[in-house]
Amino acid sequence: MSPRPAIFISAVSCELRSARQLAANTLTFLGYDSDWQEIFGTEAGDLRAMLRRRIDACKGLVQLVGECYGAEPPAADDQFGRVSYTQYEALYASSRGKRVWYLFLDESFPFDSHDPEDPEKKELQRTYRDRLKADAHLYHSLGTREGLENSVLKLRDDLTRLRRGVKRWAMSVAILLLISVGLSLWLLQSQHQANQQQQEYRSVLTLREKVLGVEHPDTLETCFNLATCLRAEGKASEAKTFAQRAADGARRSLGPEHPDTKKYEQLRDELAAKQD
Repeated sequence: MSPRPAIFISAVSCELRSARQLAANTLTFLGYDSDWQEIFGTEAGDLRAMLRRRIDACKGLVQLVGECYGAEPPAADDQFGRVSYTQYEALYASSRGKRVWYLFLDESFPFDSHDPEDPEKKELQRTYRDRLKADAHLYHSLGTREGLENSVLKLRDDLTRLRRGVKRWAMSVAILLLISVGLSLWLLQSQHQANQQQQEYRSVLTLREKVLGVEHPDTLETCFNLATCLRAEGKASEAKTFAQRAADGARRSLGPEHPDTKKYEQLRDELAAKQD
């Protein structure tokens, strides 16, 4: 059996280490191995040759585009100019004809705690983000871990096409991609942020129920988040259903005195009082 194909995950470690691990876990679920490079600002030498070898061995690259610039090579690149190592990864992959997916994380995303960068690096990263957004036909800024997980899941069809490379699947994949793009455009144009977040929670809840189980703490937390989102949209009855599921599951798996159990029960009771 041939080894599972690998996808390179490009991200600035100081702010996106946990987000990168989440993306890697989701790719594993889809049947892919993940590769990345830990780069710290104190490392000596030029790491670009090593990065080229690692990226050449991968089928494609997913870049998590955050707020930080990160470490950079000791000298400007002959082809791309002054870029960080993370920026270089995506630019090099694209120049080699690799498929590159950019996932933009906005300021509300729960970044890892890190030291602030100097203003010059912040400006360089802002310019990079703006350039990518200008070049992209469609992009979606992500503000939650559930949104990131759901966006990686949406790459399933693209990744399947990369792995199989069989002509008889080309038309089916193209149709699915068109449907996906059309749906995404419709969502961006017609749905407000709360409704969009609701759809993300539903997708992630389905995945976590299947992979982790219906009473796993992460599944129950997503159920609670969905109930909170539905309440904000005025859908109290449906919100109470999910809050009840979270509360009942937490009582069985975590115990009645656990803080999460009490949190879920409080939301359930508040929603029940609204309906009375």
